[in-house]
Amino acid sequence: MAGSKVNSKELQEIIEKAYDLRYNQNYTQKQYVAFAKKEYGKSEQQCCQYFLKAKEHHTTMWKDLLEKQLTPAVEELIRLMADDNPKVRDAAIAKIFRYTGQDIQKIQAEVKGDITVSFNTPEN
Repeated sequence: MAGSKVNSKELQEIIEKAYDLRYNQNYTQKQYVAFAKKEYGKSEQQCCQYFLKAKEHHTTMWKDLLEKQLTPAVEELIRLMADDNPKVRDAAIAKIFRYTGQDIQKIQAEVKGDITVSFNTPEN
């Protein structure tokens, strides 16, 4: 494999091996690069790229898993918005707003001291 191009199937196998070493066997980048240089005969820079692609693979896997889990939850919230009970509808709508980042957060603040309000009028 040294000095040769890696086809997409081989690249996928390399990334899956990097993923396993990084996330299941707790390899550091330094450990992985040493392993990969010996195993694949590639440059240190290329081995670092494999290690980074393993992180991308990890992120993609988690995103896909979460999306599969969120779809039924969102469908249930939509169903609850049509419920006869207004409290159930309100709770479903509140959850949707919270999940989309559009909820209003109430913050209790305590002010101590004097407050001066000015409307930029010149003082005489």
